[in-house]
Amino acid sequence: MSTLFIGKRFYTNRDALKDQFGRIYQLPRFWAETGMEVNLWLIDYHTKERMSEHHQSLRIHSLPVFSLHSLRHLLTSLRRRPRNVIASGDCYIGLLGYMIARLSGAGFTFDIYDKYTTFPGYRKIIGIDPFKFLVKNSDHLLFASTVLAAETTPYQSRKATFSIAPNGIDSKIFYPRYRTHCRKTLGLDTHSLYVGYFGSMEPDRGLTDLLTAIRYLRLSGLEIRLLLAGNKSANLNISDDWVDYLGNIPHTKVAIALCCCNVLSLPYRNSDFLDMASSCKIAEYLAVQIPIAATRTPNLIQNFPTQALQLENVLAAPNDPTSLAMSIAQQLMAPVLASTPLEMDWQHIAERILRELPVR
Repeated sequence: MSTLFIGKRFYTNRDALKDQFGRIYQLPRFWAETGMEVNLWLIDYHTKERMSEHHQSLRIHSLPVFSLHSLRHLLTSLRRRPRNVIASGDCYIGLLGYMIARLSGAGFTFDIYDKYTTFPGYRKIIGIDPFKFLVKNSDHLLFASTVLAAETTPYQSRKATFSIAPNGIDSKIFYPRYRTHCRKTLGLDTHSLYVGYFGSMEPDRGLTDLLTAIRYLRLSGLEIRLLLAGNKSANLNISDDWVDYLGNIPHTKVAIALCCCNVLSLPYRNSDFLDMASSCKIAEYLAVQIPIAATRTPNLIQNFPTQALQLENVLAAPNDPTSLAMSIAQQLMAPVLASTPLEMDWQHIAERILRELPVR
């Protein structure tokens, strides 16, 4: 059987191809390793770069979104008549995948890893809501979280099936490491207390709450530093001399940075977008086995109920720097570790989803 997987090359500030990042790369990668014929078509919204590669048995084409090369690849895909088409990234890629599937007589799976209707570029097309259309007309649906699945229930076809495919981790990259060695690798002080945050820094991620919480703790006499990495928003002030900002470092280097910390922070606020999401950052934090100071939001509680229960006594209230400061202090003085969910490895997720897909 042949499967065409279409996804965004750049998403969540990562390059799916070069970083071998996330579900758009990892799901087709492991499916190809089982012997399935899989072609990965990465749609590039940001550059004019063209790339064709073989990653072992996975064939990959990365092409600019509006180009003759993409048009040729579309026609080639139609001539090959894939048996299964999977589309991930946004509703426009979803519509492209749906069109190819219907013209090829293939089964169509729409992968929903975020609440796509909240994306800045989301628009109705000739009065039609593309998200509702795709949910209603897909043969199978993939969801990154149970909350997303529940949200779309009113639009789902009675004939469609669905699977939960959470955002996982590469266990060969994210695992416990020696703190001193990691700090020396990144040129950090080996004796300081570090609280770390890694990932996107939009307002609903709660970075201003985290900065305020660290200030409170420092004013109380606790000499701690903040280690940050990720794509910094323009209006976020991190000029304090106790902040070490590493920039938007490669995915493999993030694992080293995580292991430099005494406590990892997840200061998420409640928001329409984040409450529906399944942040891969949480699984990465849990995998390296470092105490977590997190807020009590659906992103954690719904997606990791066992670990949320383990952390219940140290969870902070969202949008509350004082509560977050208390959580950090507790995790520094009497650390509570949450267990690593074994089912969060990408290989495990990919193999399970493959058994649930209605492949033809």
